[in-house]
Amino acid sequence: MLGTRHLSRAALTLTATVCLTGLPPAAGTAGAATEPLAWKRCATTAKDWPVANDPGTECAMLTVPMDYANPRGRTIKIAVSRLKATDPGRRRGVLVISPGGPGISNITASASYATNGLGTLAADHDLIGFDPRGVGYSDKIHCDEGSPGEPPPGASAKAMAKAAFSRMAASNKRCTAKDPDFVRQLTTSNIARDVDAIRAALDAPKISFYGVSYGTSVGLTYRSLFDDRVDRMWVDSVMPPVMDLAAMDAVTDAVAEKAFEGFLAWTAGRDAEYHFGTTAAAVRTTIFALRDRLDRKPVVVGKKIRLDGDWVGGLLGVGAEGWAATARDLATVREGGIPRSARPDPAAAQVYGFDDAPLGMNTTQYNAIFCNEGTGGRDFEQVWADAQNRRQRFPGAGGRIEFGGWCAGWPWPAIPLQPVKGSSPLQLSGHVGESVTPYAWAVDAEKAVGGTLLTIQDGMHGSLSRLPCAAKAIDFFRTGRTSGGSCPGMQ
Repeated sequence: MLGTRHLSRAALTLTATVCLTGLPPAAGTAGAATEPLAWKRCATTAKDWPVANDPGTECAMLTVPMDYANPRGRTIKIAVSRLKATDPGRRRGVLVISPGGPGISNITASASYATNGLGTLAADHDLIGFDPRGVGYSDKIHCDEGSPGEPPPGASAKAMAKAAFSRMAASNKRCTAKDPDFVRQLTTSNIARDVDAIRAALDAPKISFYGVSYGTSVGLTYRSLFDDRVDRMWVDSVMPPVMDLAAMDAVTDAVAEKAFEGFLAWTAGRDAEYHFGTTAAAVRTTIFALRDRLDRKPVVVGKKIRLDGDWVGGLLGVGAEGWAATARDLATVREGGIPRSARPDPAAAQVYGFDDAPLGMNTTQYNAIFCNEGTGGRDFEQVWADAQNRRQRFPGAGGRIEFGGWCAGWPWPAIPLQPVKGSSPLQLSGHVGESVTPYAWAVDAEKAVGGTLLTIQDGMHGSLSRLPCAAKAIDFFRTGRTSGGSCPGMQ
């Protein structure tokens, strides 16, 4: 079945050359600084600005070309935020922060990072956040994917997956048709070009960049296009350098299966609480029996939530920090209850511009980012065959269709970019146990684009800014010194 969308999995992605496949030359971001940015306090300008006790973040709208291959054509607006360096005498430049996505707002990063483990950088850097095109306060379209509906009674797993795939195809057709020219330009490469337009509008010869999760793809793509405009760049919880959707599903399944094996032993030691068995083998048997039962007779909650075998598989791959919640949810369903995590939340409407609140996830932008540049996911039979192969290899947590499920019926072929090495200072950090952006992706990215990889000994997605070794990032942005080896993580 098509897996539940995970914001933390959203993601994705490069410089000695100035021309990449499918893109016009990188030099000279057209239209970037034709007008000065009109800064105003975000708290009084942006409706429902979510930052409490904002230290003084400013917001502005920047006009950029919708299609950089046609810089004199249609334009769009990008929402930008700035927190000016608190010690102007020590100011050494601009730090652009891109903490994740796709589909979600990033504009509050300038304020939120001023108070986390990297906050001392606010003294000598202007912190810059922005909403990527297609989300938040920036120009976007909103198109609800709609209710998935209930498959026919007794439908096979393949029939249900095919029905879900067909619904996604219909949704993609309907949503892209709202503004096809705009949706086609929702790409990581164009977001990177928007970052360069921000740089030019700030009159900064170079920028530093801190990216997490999907923000790492934005950063590495920027470095591929504009290597000579990068001062220093750190990317944490790194996305793969190339978006092969089937390969991404396979890597995340492998990590999830390893976590599942640990969960079995942990749960066996707590049989008095959860009653799944006193050995790992007994727990496996009990959970698989529950999964099979839910496949035969799913529990439907509201209009959009279905507790079936696929739901069980999604729970089994979480890291140790989620084992207690997983065991509790499985035990609740086993006893006929509805777990708190499966209770539906009211849907938030997507709204537009600084005059409206940018609530929720923009699913059209999410799909566009993966499908305009990611290969795979178009053919159901191939997607299904890949999932069955993974379920055989990883019987506990494998076989869910995640990245491979969002591009059904996508109207355009992917235009993938191949990563290239650069010369600007680059630091990567990967987390050995995490499943959202597996450590193997950070290794692949280092091979593809260069830089130095720091290994963080935890399974927490994007945890660097909350760790003592955030000091290494602070030192890097101030001195350029990179760090290899490893660093303690969150326990």
